Amino acid sequence: MRAAALLLAVLAWPAQAAWEWSAPLTVNSVRGAAVFPHLESANRRGVAVSGDTVAVVWEDNRAGSPQCYLAIKAAAAAAFQPETRLSQGECFEPVVVALGAGRFVAAWEEAGRVHVRALPGSKVLQLSDTEAAQITLAAMGDRIYAAWAEQAGRFRRIVVARLALEGDALSVKTRRPVEAKKPSDEQGWPALTAKGDGSVTVAWEDRRDHHTVPMVSHSRDGRHFARPARLTDRKSGSVDGLGAGTGAMRPTLAAWGENGIAAVWLDKRDFLSGYDVYAALDGGTRRFGKNIRVQDSFGDNMVQWHATVVGDAGGRLLALWDDARDGTPDVWLSDWDGKAFGDDVAVPAASGPGAQSDPVATLDAAGSLHVVWLDRDDTAGTRIRYARAERR
Repeated sequence: MRAAALLLAVLAWPAQAAWEWSAPLTVNSVRGAAVFPHLESANRRGVAVSGDTVAVVWEDNRAGSPQCYLAIKAAAAAAFQPETRLSQGECFEPVVVALGAGRFVAAWEEAGRVHVRALPGSKVLQLSDTEAAQITLAAMGDRIYAAWAEQAGRFRRIVVARLALEGDALSVKTRRPVEAKKPSDEQGWPALTAKGDGSVTVAWEDRRDHHTVPMVSHSRDGRHFARPARLTDRKSGSVDGLGAGTGAMRPTLAAWGENGIAAVWLDKRDFLSGYDVYAALDGGTRRFGKNIRVQDSFGDNMVQWHATVVGDAGGRLLALWDDARDGTPDVWLSDWDGKAFGDDVAVPAASGPGAQSDPVATLDAAGSLHVVWLDRDDTAGTRIRYARAERR
């Protein structure tokens, strides 16, 4: 295993040399063997950069029940400020997006409803009147959108809302289900992205075909959505006489280039080796192309987890995830080179001995990459870690 790891490091060196990483920082101030932080959220929106300020959100049980927390750091600061609590009751799956000029919007699930708040300064706004979960956010200029999974009869369906921010007050301008009819099976874990022209793309896990399939829908105005289409190009049908089809889960979306959108998800089409990371790209036609496997051959026969995609207006695009190809979970990234995803590169501070997993990431306006992950130690407790990378 050590020889394989050395060979992988040598082969991956040119790609790794393209990034120059800062020393990692610890984000959470409260740790312990019985404190369990989580960076799990729809579309994996756990970190955002607004101006020169970085914000990280997560959930942990330090207070005796799950609560959501926010920590911020100025770019020039040597450490994150002590975190603040966002929630009052039990809280799950927080997300955060940047508004610019040091402002953010955060959202989370609390008491069976989804909530949103502008930071700093605004009051909490409850978005759902019925049971709802798995909220995510997208912002582009002065347009803010939220999507979540809301109970509609027996099953949940995906709802998208456009939000307005006037001063410190958030309000709902429009709120629409992606499909008006009640769902025939469960929908959940939405991903959301918005473009400068006001268009919105939403993807989610869908079980209408009796197995989990990522579905996607576009809207030109955030109110009227096209008929959902599959993200995966693999048809439904039993495999070796088993089930209704292979599973795929946790879609993530990112705006990319001038008018593109990228999708990355976990896909079990090679069901003997578990989930792999797959992608599909939409160059601006609002139709995703053929599916692309993201991880390289060193990740074959290895389960991948917690995949996410990040992109920027300059055309930079990369995927991150964790897997245990070197014996313990490490965080990996792969850059899109215009034709394919390149060799997998281990994030230096998020690899090696121990368990490093659950990456969330964003690119800032200057093209710097900000990555946050979990670093688990069964004795000392789990640290939430942060590092920034610059292109050489």
